[in-house]
Amino acid sequence: MKRFFTMALAAGMALACVLPAAACGGSEKTQIPLSGAYTLASATLDGTDCTAEFEAYTATFSEGGTLRVVVSYLGAMQSRNSTYTFDGTTVTETYQGKEYVYTMQEGNLHTQYEDMNIILEPERGEEGALPVDFESVLFGPDVADSKIFNYCPAILEEEVNGQKIMHVWYCTNKDDGVIMDHIGYRKGVQQADGKWQFSEQQIVLAPTPGTWDSRHTCDPAVVRGSFRYQGTEYGYLMAYLGCTTEDYQKNETGLAVANAPEGPWVKVNTLNPIIPWYDNGDEATEQGKYEGMQGTSNIYWGTGMPALINLDGEGDILMFYQSTLQGTGIRRFDFSNLDEPKTLFTSRLTHNGIYNSAGLKCNIGIPDFAYDRETGRLYVCSVTNERNPADVTITRVNSHSMVAYIEGMDSVETLCSALQSGEYTWNMVGYIGPNDTGWERNHNPGIVRDEYGNLPSSSEVRVIVSTGHNSWPTENIFTYRLHGAVLKV
Repeated sequence: MKRFFTMALAAGMALACVLPAAACGGSEKTQIPLSGAYTLASATLDGTDCTAEFEAYTATFSEGGTLRVVVSYLGAMQSRNSTYTFDGTTVTETYQGKEYVYTMQEGNLHTQYEDMNIILEPERGEEGALPVDFESVLFGPDVADSKIFNYCPAILEEEVNGQKIMHVWYCTNKDDGVIMDHIGYRKGVQQADGKWQFSEQQIVLAPTPGTWDSRHTCDPAVVRGSFRYQGTEYGYLMAYLGCTTEDYQKNETGLAVANAPEGPWVKVNTLNPIIPWYDNGDEATEQGKYEGMQGTSNIYWGTGMPALINLDGEGDILMFYQSTLQGTGIRRFDFSNLDEPKTLFTSRLTHNGIYNSAGLKCNIGIPDFAYDRETGRLYVCSVTNERNPADVTITRVNSHSMVAYIEGMDSVETLCSALQSGEYTWNMVGYIGPNDTGWERNHNPGIVRDEYGNLPSSSEVRVIVSTGHNSWPTENIFTYRLHGAVLKV
């Protein structure tokens, strides 16, 4: 297994101080950056193995000096968004004025939890990950060897010092075979031959017990901008789906913020859920509808599967989302100050001109969006409500995704005015289906966009779809992987 950590631990290797010069020779702690996740290897108390008493124990490091620790012990969960220092031997975590100490021994971290001795080891990724073509499965273990799923991606692409970087957030399960949604993240670096090398997975957002997202956190959408929350400026905003239900009903939409793509991500608990399951309806009325559906084949899905576009590069945000009441809802927010957010308008998406691959009219579902400022087009990718080939087992996801656009959106205000009026017609670009990817299911798509939600090139739309098999010895969800596709415009 490959391990990716930026540690200089080899004997005799000089360890450079990366703090300001004044700190290097003084009493300040030397700072060597770490990156990546450490997970529980063992927990012992007086020689007795207590590892099974932990549902989770992870420490995820960012090179910027931040650390996220998640501990779930005997059903009680604690999470800490901390800072750390590392001098080559000792990691000192600081959280709310309290320090937690870890020692590095043979690549593992040793610490204490209550009276137990804890060993955390570097998280292992899939064997021999190699650069891949964009029009292929991008990452993830072989479906024949695991019960892991990857789907519903959010993708931002940027160029750093001439190097193309692709940030991908997506829905996954942390534990093999356990269907409990978490949000994973990988960083892709384009190689000289055009292929992409992706980092190992980091879990960047997890359910929080006892809250509105205690069962699942999934379906992320991310943009860059400027978002102030409780006295801190953050550079990234994530919208995501959460729920408390075992039967995947009454989903809701929430927010998180961070200063780096890999986090740590801070949930905006003072606002969440920003769009509740009953959307803008009367809660009591909608609760009656929900109760009336119990015991039937129908579900009250709620809200979620958001998509974001940053209109001004700061805090002016268009949010699209799925909704039982609205179909695809639209809201424009001023999120520059998340302690006092402003809703600028609320609307819903129309599907005039949308057709599936058989030429039949269909709705826009599970969409993602990108704004092409050069041509004045708003692009959408969506599923098409097709299941061709037909289901062999119960598969609730689509066989085809599509791309379409509306034009004449030459300014932000023209775009917002059109979205409020619904007076626009979509133009079809094309489809991604089994003949394109080789997989029977092609669903939950995301558009490759720049950091603010704009289309990087006017000549093509790159989409990452969630692929999957139609029939599998275990549940079909464990075949879901992310596959790139390119549609020329």
